[in-house]
Amino acid sequence: MYKNSGRCLDEYMVNDDDASQYLRECAIAALIIVGAYTLFITELISSLILFIIVAVTLPRWIINVHELLHAKSSEQINGIIRCLGISPVPLSIFTLSYQQIHEIHLAHHRHAATESDPDAYHIRGNLFLIILNSLTTPEQSFLRWVKINGFSPQLGIDLLIKLVFLVILALLGGKKFLFFLLFIRIVYGLGDLVFFRLVHHQKGEYGTFEMKLPSIITTWGERIFGRTVIQATINHDVHHQNPRIAAHNLAKVREHIMVS
Repeated sequence: MYKNSGRCLDEYMVNDDDASQYLRECAIAALIIVGAYTLFITELISSLILFIIVAVTLPRWIINVHELLHAKSSEQINGIIRCLGISPVPLSIFTLSYQQIHEIHLAHHRHAATESDPDAYHIRGNLFLIILNSLTTPEQSFLRWVKINGFSPQLGIDLLIKLVFLVILALLGGKKFLFFLLFIRIVYGLGDLVFFRLVHHQKGEYGTFEMKLPSIITTWGERIFGRTVIQATINHDVHHQNPRIAAHNLAKVREHIMVS
């Protein structure tokens, strides 16, 4: 529900500059993660350092792609993100591309946290089951999509490209690749748990909620993960009220569009 404040929100909407920033953040995140993997397989950094880098960097790609979902269609996005989708490193051999993720996410906004939500399987239900579903979201999303919509030639091409990418990474890293992929999957699964279950389920109720955190945690979270990641998460209720508002403006417009 919107407040009848009479204030124009156009100045807070995502624009081309914001979209360009999201794309830059994705590019930087991808370079850091691939660079860290290179340092790991050449034994210049430890597995612990690799995990920390992945934990800090992967959420930046994920959330910036999430913001792009509300700013750019599949036809408007660059070919790399269009193919890779939600992660700069393919999460498995069965993952969706940007186009499918875009359609699923728009449906999620139409039916957020209801039984009709295509993301309901990792939002609603027993917490233990939700954790398992969060850790297997890439494969489940793929299978659920194909079951309903079928398998398109473009999706097949994208899967082949991602398979080649994974094979190259595996050949370069050998057994170390398994650690790398495990770290990617753990961080992605935890992020999925926060961005779906925790923001859509509070006190036994399903919906879309604000995550109220102490200011010191918010401040340090922005320093570590970036402002877009933190603001898009803690102000997720505002985002669902108006998905076109840029992530960095969500807190600014809260008082103008939310009814307490």
